[in-house]
Amino acid sequence: CSPGTGGAASRAACASGSQQLFPAPGKGFSCHPVHILVLILLLSLLLALAVALAVQSAPQVPAPPATPLLVLGCPHGWVGYNGVCYYFSRDQGTWEQGQERCSELGASLAIVKDEEMDLFFLLRGNVDYWVGLRRWGEHLQWGDGSSFSSSVPVLGNSECVCLADHKFRSVPCSNPQPYLCSKARAPL
Repeated sequence: CSPGTGGAASRAACASGSQQLFPAPGKGFSCHPVHILVLILLLSLLLALAVALAVQSAPQVPAPPATPLLVLGCPHGWVGYNGVCYYFSRDQGTWEQGQERCSELGASLAIVKDEEMDLFFLLRGNVDYWVGLRRWGEHLQWGDGSSFSSSVPVLGNSECVCLADHKFRSVPCSNPQPYLCSKARAPL
């Protein structure tokens, strides 16, 4: 009981050991340390419950691809998928510089298959990467000499191709941008 609060009736209730949590209007209100502690505890519990419900109802991270990402047999910083190691560069260069840098890493600019596109779009973020596709006259050809036969469109008529937002985009080879390298995964 707090001294000086309430009045004669409140002091009498304190003396008898009984208190009202919500006294009659005009009769005063006395705060007991136990009441305050219980109130704080209840509010903390309510807040923890609200946070737990918010976290549980938050959107879930998309499921990983059907074939798991394997890094065994790939160098540190590379991503393994379907027996191939991929390197998403952070530095930028022309298409030729990207090819040279990939070659220094024992790889080449990536040859991208349709079944890998979803993975690349997931991993690439909002960045366009050089890939090993180039226009030779009217034909698009991968760095290994194979013809382009993807169902994913190539937009534009420039010579060099990058992986863009759910498509390929041809841009001038001199544009500086990051590059995507690929090489066979080392046997385990």
